Formats: sequence, structure tokens, C-alpha cells
Amino acid sequence: MVPFAAPYLEREEQQAVLSVVEGGWIGTGDVARDTESRFATYLKVPHALLLSSGTVALHLALLGLGVGTGDEVVVPTITFTATATTVVHAGARPVLVDVEPDTLNIDLESARRALTPRTKALVLVHMAGRMADVRAARRFCDEHGLRLIEDSAHALPAERDGITPGALSDAAAFSFFATKPLTSAEGGLLVTPHADVEQRCRVLSGHGIDRSAHDRHRFGRSPHYDVIAAGFKYNLPDILAAVLRCQLARADALHARRARIARIYLEELDGVPGLDLPPADTRTNRSSWYLFIVRVPAHLKRDELATRLAADGVGTSVHLRPLHQFSYYADHYPTDPAHVRVADEVYPRLLSLPIFPAMTDEQVAHVASTVRRHAMARS
Repeated sequence: MVPFAAPYLEREEQQAVLSVVEGGWIGTGDVARDTESRFATYLKVPHALLLSSGTVALHLALLGLGVGTGDEVVVPTITFTATATTVVHAGARPVLVDVEPDTLNIDLESARRALTPRTKALVLVHMAGRMADVRAARRFCDEHGLRLIEDSAHALPAERDGITPGALSDAAAFSFFATKPLTSAEGGLLVTPHADVEQRCRVLSGHGIDRSAHDRHRFGRSPHYDVIAAGFKYNLPDILAAVLRCQLARADALHARRARIARIYLEELDGVPGLDLPPADTRTNRSSWYLFIVRVPAHLKRDELATRLAADGVGTSVHLRPLHQFSYYADHYPTDPAHVRVADEVYPRLLSLPIFPAMTDEQVAHVASTVRRHAMARS
């Protein structure tokens, strides 16, 4: 049996957690701050803030950049719901637009058609770990006076034309959910080039209090504080930051394993009639390979193929149903079908295959051979 995804944790993570437990402070403190510093160095960004999820990182990014009531935010329709619901929670309106047929990343021409005087920001989603064109998006946002936010939940590490997530945007949000390239079970990261945005988000992440719990409660420190904003409980504790710090230390090795699995799939599944594969890495365009999304042959029904694969021990998933097809978005933020035609056309064929560092070579070979056999079946 090959599950769709599984975490890859080693002895170092266990020891790191034990060290935090034995240290007597398991909340947000020195370990989280040190892990933030390491992420800032790794990503080559000036400011990094660890948070309890990638979702809250997006929420704070919007608030920190001044998005609020009456604003509109352009979001690609093929993404996880959090990309758009955080816009709603910020008091703004998500405007869903189409994606590029080859990458499933945002179509900037579709975004251009969706602009209104109320548009405040644009959110890029690096779908499956393949980066969108951040340079083009930066020019687009500068041209129209918009804030640029990257939903980088899938993209660590990744690179396009020398640009990495967070390098050109006003803020980028990462996720460390259990299935992500790096994981602490739950967790997120917000990076930004703007010191004032980082400081505002840091205060908002801890109930709007001007001093952290660590600064208030460690022995010998004053317990007094001021509340300077209506904040949230969005902090990441040291016990999870310790796991994440170990994962970051192995980030390149974990990515190398994902990339190797992707290369095997691309080689073994090449030439299967009607089976469209994701683009291979190039010297200047490197995916995180968080997901390996294929498009099933037109003569097959995607969900029936997934059922057959499951019967032969191969787990799969679907990434992602366009948001405008869900009842909540259809009811509250209806989208003209003509404006999301590509998303509607590609979605029924999308199927994600297992790709995670803990996979053995035997499991990878089993997935490839099983997919090849069923994809070539005529009925």
C-alpha cells in the first residue's frame, strides 16, 4: 500500500521536542525566534514570523498590508479555500480569476480583466510547488498600484528565473501542515520586506499585546503589558518550532528526494497516450514537487481511475476543485463561467499521485507501473 502522503520525521525531531520539554518552556519563545531567523537566512528575506498555520499567515499578510472592508483581492480560482476565505475574514471581497492551462498558476490577463477601482491586492498561488511568474506579477501590481501577496504553501524550496518565494512580493505565506514539503504537523510562516508590516503582524499574532508571553512570564521579568490592537491567537509554540527547525536543516535533502521521485515518474509515464504530465525542472525553473499532478486521458473518468488505483494499493488525491464551483463561493461571490473557462476545462482531468520523501524506490516503481497500466486501459 502506498498512501497519498506521509510525513518524514527522524530521530532529530524527537530529540528536539524532548529538549524543549526538558527546558521548561514549551510555548513561543527562544526556539521559535531562532527558527524564524534561520528561515529568514534560508529564504534571503529580512523579516520572518512563525505562526500557527499558513492560513493565519495569509490572514495577517492581508491585514498587515492594509486590506480591509470595501477592498477587492484577486485570487486564482484553482487553489485551496484558505486563499480566498482569509480575504473574507479580512473584510474584503475575493475576486476569482482563471489560471494558465499548463501551470495552473494565475492568468494575469484574466486578473487584468477583473480589476476595478476597489482592487487592493493580488494573490499568487505557486500551484503544486511550480512558481508563478513573480516578476511579471510584480510589474502588474506596480502598474495598477496593488499589493502583491504570495500563497507559498506549496513552494518550499522552489525557484523561477533566480527568484525564490518572498523575494519580490509585499508578503509571502508558507504552510507546514502534515503533508507539506517541510512539516511541524501544523504551522505557518509569514515573510515580508516591510519592517512595519512584520511588527504589526507580530503584535496581532499575540492578542494585540505589546510584549510576548515569554517576555512576561520568564523568571524575573515584569508581568505587565499593554493591549495595543484587537489581535488573535496565532503564535507557534517552541515545541513545534523545534520540529520545524530540524526539517529546515534537511530542506535541501528532502527536496532532492522529491525531485528524484518526480524524475522517475516523468521517465516511466512518458509516452502514455493521453496522459499529460507536469513540466520537468529546468536550470532556471525548479519546483518544490509538493504535488505531482497529472491529467488523465480523456477517455477515462478521473474518479473511476482513482478507485482502480486505490484497489491496487496506490493512494491519490485531487488538487484542486476550482473555488467558484463550491456552493459558498457560488452563492456569495458568483463568477461568470466565461472568465474561468480554463479552470473548468482542466479540473475533471486532474489527479495527484503520491510524492513524498519517505517513499521507497519500490513504492515509486509500483505507483508508476500501476498508473501506466490503468491509464492505458481502454475501459
